[in-house]
Amino acid sequence: MKYGLSLFLFLCILTACSGSKEKKYVIGISQCMLDDDWRQAMIREVGIEASNYDDIELVIRDANSNNNRQIEQIRELIARQVDILIISPFESVPITEVAEEAYRAGIPTIITDRKVNTNQYTTFVGANNYDIGYTAGMYAGKHLPPHATIVEIWGMMGSSPAQERHNGFRDALQDRKDLVFREVKGDWRYDVAREHLKEIDFSRPVDYVFSHNDVMAIAARDHFTSLDSVRGKALHITGMDAVAEAGLRAVADGRINTSFLYPTGGEQVIRTAMQLLEGKRVDKFIPLNSSIVDKEAAQSLLQQTERLVNYQQRIETQRTRMDELLNHFRFLQNSLLVITLLMIGFVSLSVYVFYMNRKIRNANRELRDINRKEEEQRRKLISLNAEIEEVTASKLQFFTNISHEVRTPLTLILGPLDRLLNLLHDSPYLPDLELIHKNAGRLLRVINQILDFRKVENKQEKLKIRETEIVTFASEVKSYFNSMARVRDITYSFHSEVKNLRIWVDPDMIEKVLVNLLSNAFKFTPEGGRISLSVSEVDEWVILEVEDNGSGIKPEHLPYLFNRFYSGNSRVGTGIGLHLVYEYVRMHNGEVGVESEPEQRTLFSVRLNKDKTQLKGEYITELPVSPLAYDASNLDDSDEKALLAVPYPYTVLVVEDDDEVRSFLEKELAANFRILTAVNGKAALQIMQEEDVSLVLTDVMMPEMNGFELCRAIKTDLSTSHIPVILLTALSDERQRMYGISGGADGYIQKPFRINFVKLRIIRILEEQKRLRETLLQKLQNSHLLLAQPEKVENMDDLFLRKFLSRIEDVYTDSEFNVEKLSDTLGLSRGHLHRKIKELTGTTPVDFLRNYRLKKAAALLKQKQFTVSEIAYQTGFSSSAYFAKCFKAVYNQTPSEYQDAAERL
Repeated sequence: MKYGLSLFLFLCILTACSGSKEKKYVIGISQCMLDDDWRQAMIREVGIEASNYDDIELVIRDANSNNNRQIEQIRELIARQVDILIISPFESVPITEVAEEAYRAGIPTIITDRKVNTNQYTTFVGANNYDIGYTAGMYAGKHLPPHATIVEIWGMMGSSPAQERHNGFRDALQDRKDLVFREVKGDWRYDVAREHLKEIDFSRPVDYVFSHNDVMAIAARDHFTSLDSVRGKALHITGMDAVAEAGLRAVADGRINTSFLYPTGGEQVIRTAMQLLEGKRVDKFIPLNSSIVDKEAAQSLLQQTERLVNYQQRIETQRTRMDELLNHFRFLQNSLLVITLLMIGFVSLSVYVFYMNRKIRNANRELRDINRKEEEQRRKLISLNAEIEEVTASKLQFFTNISHEVRTPLTLILGPLDRLLNLLHDSPYLPDLELIHKNAGRLLRVINQILDFRKVENKQEKLKIRETEIVTFASEVKSYFNSMARVRDITYSFHSEVKNLRIWVDPDMIEKVLVNLLSNAFKFTPEGGRISLSVSEVDEWVILEVEDNGSGIKPEHLPYLFNRFYSGNSRVGTGIGLHLVYEYVRMHNGEVGVESEPEQRTLFSVRLNKDKTQLKGEYITELPVSPLAYDASNLDDSDEKALLAVPYPYTVLVVEDDDEVRSFLEKELAANFRILTAVNGKAALQIMQEEDVSLVLTDVMMPEMNGFELCRAIKTDLSTSHIPVILLTALSDERQRMYGISGGADGYIQKPFRINFVKLRIIRILEEQKRLRETLLQKLQNSHLLLAQPEKVENMDDLFLRKFLSRIEDVYTDSEFNVEKLSDTLGLSRGHLHRKIKELTGTTPVDFLRNYRLKKAAALLKQKQFTVSEIAYQTGFSSSAYFAKCFKAVYNQTPSEYQDAAERL
């Protein structure tokens, strides 16, 4: 037996060791930009070299030419505690401080390409930009005629490579006093260099162009060729970098005369990083060699590059195949171990059964050994109690996650159930459906209780207090259980010593407190028993008491009753509900107590302070006082039924990755709306480019693009920013709700939901949008939107409409101006402009422009200063006949009749 258990434990350890993974080193790379060929080539080289090592993971960040963004990204990598940090600074001065932070944090820091103004880094990997510039200057001196004019196109002037290349080039030509230098700002980019070249007057011929990189050199060739094709092609232009996709190809096809190789160093930085991870010393400066590249060398290098790329692709293919084989081998290995463990377990179990039989036959002789083992077991249990607290948090997180997952299936249970209960009033299956509905609601309450408990434990629950009439409130909560009391023949009563008493509480929390206490009372009170709820006032306290004559609680359990997870007595169940009661009352600075006599009575009392000033703390939010209607049975639902009985001319896009929920929503909403569906945010954006969508109803947790990301994409795109978005989610965290609303969401509905509530929410949002659209159209036609309102914060749609109306005001007199030109000036396609104006104003751009011209014409007709034909042409109509036809269609009279009527008035 002992040897079998030892072998079993040994195999368990062996399995754990075989399944463990080797440590992976994380190498963080902060690139100042990734939108040029040189840096893309560097990242490719980094990836190729990194593929030679199985134990490294690359984390690459792109600052997109922004110092502040690069600083944030470097600090993110520092916080992540990467093993190696590689920095390619955008500008030296701003990045120096954060580079020092990384070095002081103990992270080996490799600076590459551009330098920082400090020596607090591990090593610098890069070519000597000064030497490259000097070599370029010596080369230029051999090709410059006397009194030559040289154009130097700068990279970013705040970066160290640009400054060092400039200094090296000028130092090499310092003896040539006859030379004239013209400097042009390029910022390493083709478009910037081309634009600044256009701004300079080159009345004096240019003899030579020296560019700090190849793309700006190409820009110079294109510019000078456009000015003079003969001289532009003959002009000697030198670039730098010699990257395969840009510089090498430009040298090979003759657009650049020469380039100087500026190695990316991608391979070297990974090798240096691995040396540091292995504990080896590296030099403070690791230089990269440079050389001049002419047309012949460029063609040769391009061929070599293509061969290297093909070779690397073959290597990657082989690595993929090897990984697949290795995974298959590991699966087989683990399967063998599992089978072996099962066999050992079976053998051990057989031995244990034999041992137990033998133990029974020798019971008297083994009695002392059993007692000794029980004593050892007791000591083990005592030691295990110390570990329970540690695993509680992980268990609770597990149940919280499960609770979130259950919300979606509950949606698909409660939704169809509600519909069946409304349809099958006389069905023999109605009692069964009601039983299912009751227990589904009970499951939902249990899930909500677990989530509430999690919020309390994480200090996320906040009081939202308002002045509440507590007597009416308690009476309404008592009514929740009236039907249960009738079914079980329980005497159920409510009484209060005061008729009216207003105090400041969180109604939602106090409702949960009373519901929990009453649920426990009904759970442990037999049929024919007695339960009461009472409200009383003693000095500065309001006391709520729930009393029953059920099974009661033993005295030894009372001190621990409100402890979390305490289940020493069957009455307290899981030990979560009463702990929540205690926490909610404590958050109100109140008190909760219990008295019990087993098999006779149990009394729970809640004491709340009437003094509002006793509610203090950062976790308290005061809500405005509003009248509360507690008796739901007296509410008139005729408006609800009327709204849900009508089909609406709206298109709703349902975005949900769960097939069943998506199908359920599509089926239920189709009765009132035209429905489109998508499985994730990315697919939804594609549909919105092709269809006229009135509203988006989207889940939050989805693959590829989640609901938050979809909402932000819609609200930040000019062509879709007017479309309302409602978020559906199983998440209950208040911070996630606030995040969704801050991203532009127009509504937030928590799962499980009532389908009629979803329908009403959609209808109200779209109908309100329709009313706003009518008001907005009137303002647009009266040109009121041309006058800004200083006190109003304008959104993207307001700014767009102001621009739209301002453009029409400027050009409505031009008869040649049409919607195609209008869409071009506003930066939208004609289809997008049509949909957006139609959604915002209720009319098409063509109709709006025509009506706007007619309104201007009507105003001119009233002034009687011009003829009808003159007014037609002044307001942008191509002919007076067409003007008269359009005018009569709108005003039901001809322009002349309208003018005569205005004169009579």
